[in-house]
Amino acid sequence: MTLNLDAINQERHTLSALFSICLVALVFSMAQSFKGPAELVAQEVMELTTTLIEPLFEKPKPPEARPEPKPKNILPAPIPTPAPRQELKQEVMAPAETTRAAPPQTAAPVAQTAPVAPSAPVAPVAQATPEIPKPVAPQVPPSLSLENNYIASVRTTLNANKRYPTGREASLQRPAGKVKIAFVLARNGSLVEASVEESSNSIILDNAALATVRRTNYAPWPDGTWPSQSQHKFTVSLDFVPLN
Repeated sequence: MTLNLDAINQERHTLSALFSICLVALVFSMAQSFKGPAELVAQEVMELTTTLIEPLFEKPKPPEARPEPKPKNILPAPIPTPAPRQELKQEVMAPAETTRAAPPQTAAPVAQTAPVAPSAPVAPVAQATPEIPKPVAPQVPPSLSLENNYIASVRTTLNANKRYPTGREASLQRPAGKVKIAFVLARNGSLVEASVEESSNSIILDNAALATVRRTNYAPWPDGTWPSQSQHKFTVSLDFVPLN
């Protein structure tokens, strides 16, 4: 802020000096035109201008630094001293003369108790180990078990009735292979239809497998098997090996 004020004052002095110089030049030019008494006027104007200009070129004095006020010594507030404790005096009351001494009290007889026998040590209780549950095997529905047993019995019956084909062609070719037969049985065990699902690449073996399925007698279905069906499709593979 102080530097700004100094710059403003300097500019003001400069403008005043320029104005004075211009005034002097004007007066001087007028003095040239008016000689005689005008020279005296010009000399006076010059003296006046000099007196005005000289203080402008003087350097302004720096502002005096004001001393900062010293902080006053603030005395701490006096700490209140605790009041001295008054010792309590115990007043001893003298017994009245009219009071009589109380008769001595007789001690009550102490009942004798029987000695307590020491208790026997308590045996530590054994902690029972948690039993690990055994894995439970998945239970098969009764109907599914009966169906699997019936299918196994049908396959066993067909393999027991299987015969290797006889004839001149079979004896000459001696074919060997596996034939997969698909057939449909009714609920009473009667054969509805039969067909070759996978051939053995031998017509002789395929016909022998079909003949085995058609001449076999099947047992009726057990109760509870395939309850929503009146017919069921079965598949069986018959393996034919030539006789020695």
